[in-house]
Amino acid sequence: MPKRPEEARSERWHEFYRRAWNALQFDRQYGAMGGEMPISFVAYDAYARRYGIEGEAFERFHAFMIAIDTEWLNHVAEKAKEKGG
Repeated sequence: MPKRPEEARSERWHEFYRRAWNALQFDRQYGAMGGEMPISFVAYDAYARRYGIEGEAFERFHAFMIAIDTEWLNHVAEKAKEKGG
């Protein structure tokens, strides 16, 4: 397993976003051939409403969640390339 760079160290506040992404990760559309689409804005909005995330806090939440999900989709695409798909 590769060593994690210092700038990628885990912080306590990351856990909030990790839990949110875990709750929302399957709330996405999948293509006919199995490809994953990004998590929808509607899913982020519903999660935020449930947990009272509003205003600037929602903008930050949405930005972080998109960043996390984009990294996930990049990872999935890279794994598919390795398998020849």
